[in-house]
Amino acid sequence: MAKTRTITTFVGESSLILAEGCNAISFFRPTTNPVNSAASNNVKVDGVPIEAGTTYSIKQNVGDQDFSQYDVVFLGGAGEDMLYVIRIVAE
Repeated sequence: MAKTRTITTFVGESSLILAEGCNAISFFRPTTNPVNSAASNNVKVDGVPIEAGTTYSIKQNVGDQDFSQYDVVFLGGAGEDMLYVIRIVAE
């Protein structure tokens, strides 16, 4: 059985996210900021819109790794730019 590690990163501005050889990657857009209840702004990952409160996930076949660059673009608004990136990497 393989060992894996989960890495969670917060993204608060438009940027490129590197998969860095992960086995799986997910993008979670919260509905609101838990600290101040501000709504999250619309965001796209490689052109795919992520609805508030949902997760966009990509996983590889067993033994494969993802070396993609994902383009995260926030579309502005009155809320906050918030996105969590969760990567699963082999140890």
